[in-house]
Order: sequence, then C-alpha cells, then structure tokens
Amino acid sequence: MEKTQKDQASHRTRNAVGAAVLLLAGGAAAWLYGHKPASETPVAVQASAPAMPAMPATLVTPATPAEVASAAAVAVQSGPAPAASTPVLPGRTNVAALPEGESPTESLRKVQLGLNGGTAEDALKAAKTLQQCATAAKAPEALFAVRDQPDLLSANVKKAIKDMGGEEGVSNEQIAHAQREQRRCQVFDAATLASSDELLQKAYDGKAAGAAMAYLQALQAPDAKGKADPALIAKLQADVRQAAQAGDPDTLTALAMASGDAALGMGITPTQRNGYRNAYVQIQEERMPGMGKTMGKIVDAISQMIPSAPLTATQQREADALTKQVVDAWRRGRKS
Repeated sequence: MEKTQKDQASHRTRNAVGAAVLLLAGGAAAWLYGHKPASETPVAVQASAPAMPAMPATLVTPATPAEVASAAAVAVQSGPAPAASTPVLPGRTNVAALPEGESPTESLRKVQLGLNGGTAEDALKAAKTLQQCATAAKAPEALFAVRDQPDLLSANVKKAIKDMGGEEGVSNEQIAHAQREQRRCQVFDAATLASSDELLQKAYDGKAAGAAMAYLQALQAPDAKGKADPALIAKLQADVRQAAQAGDPDTLTALAMASGDAALGMGITPTQRNGYRNAYVQIQEERMPGMGKTMGKIVDAISQMIPSAPLTATQQREADALTKQVVDAWRRGRKS
C-alpha cells in the first residue's frame, strides 16, 4: 500500500512538472510568434492550428531537468501562432494571446486525411494534432497540481518560465483553456492517439519538411528511447544535421535548445549546438530585425535548465565557423 501511494505521488509530481513545460512552451510560442507576419512563421507553427503546444505524449510528464528541457524544446518548436490581431508584449505571457483550438470536426478531418491517403505534409499535420491532444488529455489535472502545490516545480524550471515572460502560478483562465482543449480532443480514442508515430513515419518517408526532426524527437522521448532501430535513429540524426546545415529554421530551433542528453539524442556535440544556436538567432534577426535578441533569450532559458561546461577557445572557433556556414547556406537558399 505504501509503495502504491508513493507511486501515485510520483505520478502526480511528473504531471506537475509536465504542466510547467506546457505553460512555459505556450508562453514562449505566444512571445515568439505573436507579432510576426504569417509569411515569417515557421512551417511547424503554421501547421499547428490547435491551441495546445504540440508535445509528444511521452514528454507530457517529464521527471528530470533533461526531460523538462526536451519537452519544452519540442513544444516551442511546434507551438501555435496566436492571431495576428492579438497584441503580445515581450516579457509577459498573456493568457488571452492563446487562441482557441480548431473545431473537433476539423481536428478529426485532419487526422483522418493523414491516416487515409493524404500527402506526407498531411500526415505530419495529423501527427502534430494527435500529439497536441495527447498533451491536452492530461493538462487540466497537471495544472491543478501545479496551482495547488507550486513547490512541485524546481527552481530552474521556475526561472526558465520567468525568463521567458511567464507569470508565476496557474490562473483559472489557463485551467479553463486547458479544459476546453481537453474536451475538443475527445473525438479521438486511445488507438487513434497512439498512431502519431505511424503518421510521423509516413511523413518522413514522404520527405515532408520538418518530418525528420519531429520523428526523431518522438523516438528519442523518454518513454520511447532505446526502442527504435539504431540504424533509423542514425539516419534521422544525419537528416536533421543536413537540414540544419541548410539553415532550416524549424530544425535549428530544436537543436539550439538541446543540451545534455537531449543534444546527444539529436546527434550533436556541444560545439555544434552552440553553432546552431547562434546561427538560429542570427537568421531570425535577419528575417525580422529585433527578433534575434528575444529568440536568444527564450532558447537560452530552455537550454540552460541543464547547465553545461563552457566551450574551450578552440571549440568556440569551430562553433563560430559552423554558424557562418549555416547562415551562408540559408542566405543562398533564400535567394534561390
């Protein structure tokens, strides 16, 4: 009996930390994209119509700082864009900035299209919808836990939320929003929710933009890690690095926020992570002047949940060279 009670308490704690990631990522998405034109919003954001950030179900209840950072990175990468008319002020997360999710009918249509025919891009959109709904199913309970027991959140998670403009505590509005999203997602049964990996594989096989990173993140999630074919993981890592070398913003987002075991899972070294991080910030600054500083602050808030040793002078020179290569490749692609 005592062991069962401890297990239940541990489960509640994991849910609570997962809720912190949800809040952190949702605020970051609003801050990142709230005042950007649609043409400048990353593909992964445009594809995510529901309001809940898109996190793999296995990342909803992280227990360690590494899992928290990994989940936050996934959520920010795939987070939804608020309506263009909604003002979002840097330094503050506004609950009203989070848009209502699409209708249950539209979510169902999107997933059915991905599962039954449809393009590789349709499959990727469907997978993200199911990931969002897997998150939504657990979010209200987790938010209640965080509201009632704030100390469940570690100091580094609280700092990250503050650094990214989030407010302390959980509001009734946030809980109500999560409950609405939970109800919207009740059109999917457990079997359908479990089909996101199948959809990600379809998207990857069809060469949908961003599918390699999304599939790799799903396979490297804590509950899935070690179960996939190592050869597939290696191939996905190589494809992700190739996309990063070309300056793909969505891929660079995830790599820039990766640190510790998460970076290893993505197949990159600390030197590469630094190079990709700086390339990402520079690219965002060129896409929209003034945005680079904001992006850098959010990226660093997440990656610094797991402090890492500073680079040596030699490593920094290598990182700087990588940054230049990536930015130059992105510029060439933009002109073509």
